[in-house]
Amino acid sequence: MKHIKTFKLFEAVIEPYDFDPAFAELKSLPVIATEDLERVLAPMDVEFVDVEYFKSKLQTQKEIELVPENMPSMLGGIRFAAHNVYTDKMYVCVIWPQFLRDINDQRGRDQLFAFLREVLRHESVHKQQAERRPGVTIRNLENSPKAPAKYFGSTDEIMAYALSFVDQCKQRGMSEEDIIDHLRGGNPKVSWIEKIYSKLDPKVLKRFKKYAYEYVS
Repeated sequence: MKHIKTFKLFEAVIEPYDFDPAFAELKSLPVIATEDLERVLAPMDVEFVDVEYFKSKLQTQKEIELVPENMPSMLGGIRFAAHNVYTDKMYVCVIWPQFLRDINDQRGRDQLFAFLREVLRHESVHKQQAERRPGVTIRNLENSPKAPAKYFGSTDEIMAYALSFVDQCKQRGMSEEDIIDHLRGGNPKVSWIEKIYSKLDPKVLKRFKKYAYEYVS
């Protein structure tokens, strides 16, 4: 891959879980029910939950206070997702009626699965980050995107968002060569993630780009 060797990386990136076989199985079903989601994705430590269940698995008051209860849902009734270090589960918080309706709607299901793939790959990086530091208490859920310098500037988030950026670029039809060329230029921005990191400390932006390069190498 051209240009890659000109960059000395801080550390090796963590490869995400491969959710494609699980999604292919779900897509093959005539109707996807909650039981199917649990059967196929629970072995990968993924659980679909509502907000109250998500809150019940937190352990600090600050974590509970920062749960975005009133945030509008995103695509397909997905509200947010997070890895919980206490249970070692990846939770996808959903509005159940909308989520089940949209994941069974053939017209927009591919887009929803692409978004869900991006989200879960991101969280699987966080899961592995935590598992590699068994003696360290990680308080990522006590950070809020409302304080972008602290939240997006943490090393764990930089790596996970670099992966999400690459996934978003590929969803737009960009090849790995296209992504590398874009990272060298960067205008116009092609992702909301890239827009955020372009406004942060130059050292943070440099690390973000280096992780992105490694994910396409």
